[in-house]
Amino acid sequence: MAGNLTKFEVAQFKEAFALFDTNKDGTLEPDELKFVMSALGQECTDEEIKDIIDVADELGTGRIDFPSFLKQFQHADNENPLEMLDEAFLLVGKGQDITEAAVKTFLSSVGQTIIDVEAQEIIKVLDKDGDGKVNVDDFKDIWTKTEQF
Repeated sequence: MAGNLTKFEVAQFKEAFALFDTNKDGTLEPDELKFVMSALGQECTDEEIKDIIDVADELGTGRIDFPSFLKQFQHADNENPLEMLDEAFLLVGKGQDITEAAVKTFLSSVGQTIIDVEAQEIIKVLDKDGDGKVNVDDFKDIWTKTEQF
């Protein structure tokens, strides 16, 4: 099922899938996918959502199960994963170092609420130089040094 994804990547995608699967039925339905896309700044029509689901829905159910979801994230041979990390860093930090406030804002935008102590712990784990913020190097380090987990 994992294809060319690392165990760490599969775990991260499983966590994301569970976050997006708001009714906890093991699939992403059109309304859940539309919410996720909106939270990521992509306003999609119902037809666009249907098209996205059709690409991933191998069973023809009108929903995306986890194995089908995971297949959408396989690494292409010519893909540069560090470029994707740059994009993710920009998404969370809005072009700035990631702070506790940025973590809370981003997670809130995808329907998750965390308390200040949780945001502090996230920054503490990721912040390698102790300045209270996560810079792009700190961010990339956590994704490329999977032996820490």
